[in-house]
Amino acid sequence: MFVYSLAGLQVDGGQMPETELPDNEVTARTGVYQLLARLTSVPDRDIYEGAVAGTWGKELTDAGKLLGFSFDFGGASVDSSVSQEDFQAEFLRVFEIGNGSGPAASLYGGAYAGDRMQRLEEVVRFYEYFGLTTSAEDPRPADHLATELEFMKYLTFKEAVSSSPRLQTSYRRAQHDFLERQLSTWVPKLVEKTKSAGTWPYWEWVTATTGGFVAADANYVAGALAG
Repeated sequence: MFVYSLAGLQVDGGQMPETELPDNEVTARTGVYQLLARLTSVPDRDIYEGAVAGTWGKELTDAGKLLGFSFDFGGASVDSSVSQEDFQAEFLRVFEIGNGSGPAASLYGGAYAGDRMQRLEEVVRFYEYFGLTTSAEDPRPADHLATELEFMKYLTFKEAVSSSPRLQTSYRRAQHDFLERQLSTWVPKLVEKTKSAGTWPYWEWVTATTGGFVAADANYVAGALAG
């Protein structure tokens, strides 16, 4: 059974409780989005230890074993000589803070738009339509990559638990719209920025894997709706 929990976003003013879901091709997508959101958040000790052990590629592969499409998650690791503090510092340098002139590869989707405030408003409207707000307990901007991945996790979760075929289609259409209008428009640019940032292969793998999965999932959802 896949255990679903929501981080970074909240429903009706409170966090959703953990929920067990059956394993199928929909919840496989939920599980992958959940892990990708963790990997693109400020890394905690668990993320660090998995990076040193080189296990995150396998974790993603296991989560996505029932996907309705083929995807090679690959894998990467960091040397055991790298401390947790240095691991987190490199994440912050590349993706969050930079060296005084902003991050080399921002994780904020609005940074890749002409008007970040307009992009933020668009993302927030998506969330609010489904009764979601950003979480006060896990404060991240609405356009942070991890938050947007959490939203995709929520939409796939809602598809998985909906008993009505009409509702399932509605949630899948919402996934298509969000992928097409938000994630697919800027994550490829993030991937290229990360490659140019002079960072470690591990962080290049994280963004490239996220970008590749977003593109593959967008094609899958579009095909499912067309079929």
